[in-house]
Amino acid sequence: MKQIYFIELGTGVDLRGGNPTKAAVRAVRDAIGRNLIPSVPQLTGGDLDKLQVLVKLAVPVDEPIDEAAIREVLPVGTVRFEVTRGGMATDNGIGDRALIVNAAVVVGI
Repeated sequence: MKQIYFIELGTGVDLRGGNPTKAAVRAVRDAIGRNLIPSVPQLTGGDLDKLQVLVKLAVPVDEPIDEAAIREVLPVGTVRFEVTRGGMATDNGIGDRALIVNAAVVVGI
């Protein structure tokens, strides 16, 4: 990525199922849910496919993440992922685990 336009941070939780993909989708939605950058079409010359989106996820379990499910919540751009160990897994009090995933969504060209 040559130029970073913005970085948004988010947290997502799956309280009952312990599903890392569900928590990751929620973290990405949290990260991008309150932003609007009207200048992006000008910065990309109108070609939104020029945008590069790097989704960094901190996940507390070594289970696969469904990247396609996360791509569905990202409106534009070429998306790539970096998944590292992090976040938190905790007992949810009803015999299962709650997973907390942290996300950093980096957008640029």
